[in-house]
Amino acid sequence: MNEISIGAVGAAAIAGLVSMLGLIIGKEQKVSEFRQVWIDQLRKCVVDYLVSINAVCDILSLRKSGEEADNSALLTNYKLLNEASHGITLRVNDTEKPAKALLTSMNEFEKLAQDNNSLTPEKIKEVEGRFVLAAKELLKFEWTRVKRGESVFVWTKRVILLGIVFLLGLLGLFWYDGLGNSPLDSEGDSQLHLVLKAD
Repeated sequence: MNEISIGAVGAAAIAGLVSMLGLIIGKEQKVSEFRQVWIDQLRKCVVDYLVSINAVCDILSLRKSGEEADNSALLTNYKLLNEASHGITLRVNDTEKPAKALLTSMNEFEKLAQDNNSLTPEKIKEVEGRFVLAAKELLKFEWTRVKRGESVFVWTKRVILLGIVFLLGLLGLFWYDGLGNSPLDSEGDSQLHLVLKAD
């Protein structure tokens, strides 16, 4: 009866553990999916930022050359630039090194944008190179994080692997112990028969 009770409790405990692990893995997978969407939105903001700042520069260049430039187009591009800038700033963690490099490049762009005369294609290209490099590093950093999985998922996976290794080791130990005892048991039985015959 006790063996049946222990077996039932053990089976219930294993079922509960498997269920809990399934919930943890499912939740962490959902977080990774959200992070992937976040990466896609960040990439879009980066592209919008570059397109808008180059569009502003083109409109200002037209003005400098004496051609008529549409003020509404300039305002629209400044608005898009601000939206992209805030979209990037709100999405990145400014304590992480890849994000810091991107934000530094954005600050350089903002300094250029304070004076329309300094917003030239040459100066933009110079900052743009650093901005694109920083954006690539940040996106690669985040993609690596998605591939690896969330920290809880990583630790759960490690615990499961350690548990499997432990159980296999225990099974191997019992198997080896069983092999070692079987000849002794048969030898003990034959000695017992000899003793009984002698009596």
